[in-house]
Amino acid sequence: MAAQEEHSGVTGGSVTGGDMKDLRMTRMAHNTYRAYGMNIRSNRACPELTPTAAGAEEPDVTIRWTNGAANRLDPLDGGRFMVQPGRFRLDVAGVARYSVEDGRRIEIDPLPESQAEKIRLFLMGSAIGALLYQRGLFPLHGSAVETRWGAMIFVGFQGAGKSTLAGEFYRRGYRLLSDDVCAIDKSPLGPRVLPALPQLRLCADAYERMGKPAGARFDVDKFVVPLGERYCSEPRRLTAVHVLTEHAEEAPRMERIRGLERVRSLLENLYRLQYLRGQRTYRDLMRMAAMIAEKSTVARVSRKKDTRSAGDLVNFLEASWAEEFPELSGEEHCDA
Repeated sequence: MAAQEEHSGVTGGSVTGGDMKDLRMTRMAHNTYRAYGMNIRSNRACPELTPTAAGAEEPDVTIRWTNGAANRLDPLDGGRFMVQPGRFRLDVAGVARYSVEDGRRIEIDPLPESQAEKIRLFLMGSAIGALLYQRGLFPLHGSAVETRWGAMIFVGFQGAGKSTLAGEFYRRGYRLLSDDVCAIDKSPLGPRVLPALPQLRLCADAYERMGKPAGARFDVDKFVVPLGERYCSEPRRLTAVHVLTEHAEEAPRMERIRGLERVRSLLENLYRLQYLRGQRTYRDLMRMAAMIAEKSTVARVSRKKDTRSAGDLVNFLEASWAEEFPELSGEEHCDA
């Protein structure tokens, strides 16, 4: 996976030298945040997360950074990650070692000369992904947008255009729920999408097509666009999961996926499925896949590969949703 984690980070220094003093001074600070329906407390700032008032609520999750001088976590033998019931370990060469326990704690040991942006990149991606599995949430690798028909998720192979499509919805005035990791939980009304990070990560060409949004910054490998008021901070009931694929035809096409293939499509698009095998929640999440397939639509969206046509695809999807879900148009799809 190298340092190509598709998740967030902002400009920061290396965790060496002068930073050690700063880390020691701030390691007991309480930075409080909200993401994926969780109250999070960290002893270092995590600018990617939505801040909350300090001490407002007890944390569901704590993130602890060590000072990097004396690593507590030993290197893994014979592998880069390890999954055990209630425990996950990840070693990222040249960056950090991560330990995730019981869906409640993340510990980070920075490695010498590691950059803070990259440490947070894998924290917000792989470490949080493993934590979501431990907590029994269903994390899809995709982007999610709030619409008047409910929450819509877009998944697909790497490079399928998930974030580019989400960026076009954002440009049209839609609010986004998530980019990269979409966590689904259960509610009395069915599956719902939990709000993730208030930002969108775009490759250079998608960033250019959006007109270089104000406040965006380049970070690690992509441009980070803060969502501001167009970030949906409340859960939204899931209406459909769309699997993006390619075809040679000029016009896009959407078709419902039927039967057991719906479950298979969901499992194929889980965020780092290899992090689920060995978790206590494995069987629960297999059952959750069946529930999501039953309670929401799973559809295949095929279109010609041309990232410049994202606007045409949004037009097509809006028209398809109006026809497919007329009874949902205009409803409020909030937390149950």
